[in-house]
Amino acid sequence: MGFDDGLENLWTPFVAADWAGCESSCNACGQVCPTGAIRALPLEEKRDARMGLAVVDSQTCLPIAGDTACQLCVDECNGAGYFAIDQQPGGTQVDVDGNPIEGSGQLIPVVNTDKCVGCGLCQTRCYNINVKAEKLLEVSAIVVEAGEGKEDRMSNGSYSKLRREEVANRRKAAQTRQEETGGGEYLVPEDSPIDSPSPLDDDPFGVEDPFGLQGP
Repeated sequence: MGFDDGLENLWTPFVAADWAGCESSCNACGQVCPTGAIRALPLEEKRDARMGLAVVDSQTCLPIAGDTACQLCVDECNGAGYFAIDQQPGGTQVDVDGNPIEGSGQLIPVVNTDKCVGCGLCQTRCYNINVKAEKLLEVSAIVVEAGEGKEDRMSNGSYSKLRREEVANRRKAAQTRQEETGGGEYLVPEDSPIDSPSPLDDDPFGVEDPFGLQGP
């Protein structure tokens, strides 16, 4: 970081997602950080740690703003194993009778905020292809934003446990709504992390000792 974010953050590292996102299979930064400023998380925990939230710009995203098919961000997210960007029909045109015209519209990307961890791989792919290579855009149409409600900053404890608690709270809220409206039983999605224990569940600090400084 430069001076644009204040003296407190001068020279601190940040993810420049236009150039490189955070690989889901890598946790090297936490392993080599000598001060613990970046937590040494196991990969299971690292994949659940939210650094930010991907946001789609509806003014520039090709399938939304125009009539050009594009699913670069979806493919990249799925390839990383997060599956946090869904596709929904959008831009469908209708005839004079109000019926949808076959073949019109495109599948548009929609970020699943429950699954996105802000790795930035989607932004990297959009920037490198649509901006740099194809020159279809001036800036990436999907960017990662941080801030309140978009990231988790935990100096200790389990990110995976936090994700499971969020799923449990959503299930409880959904059950309450269905009971109030007379709906049926609410089922937890198959990909829910609610029953997936984390290696840090029994370790409130969740910090490994990669350099062996603590001794036996």
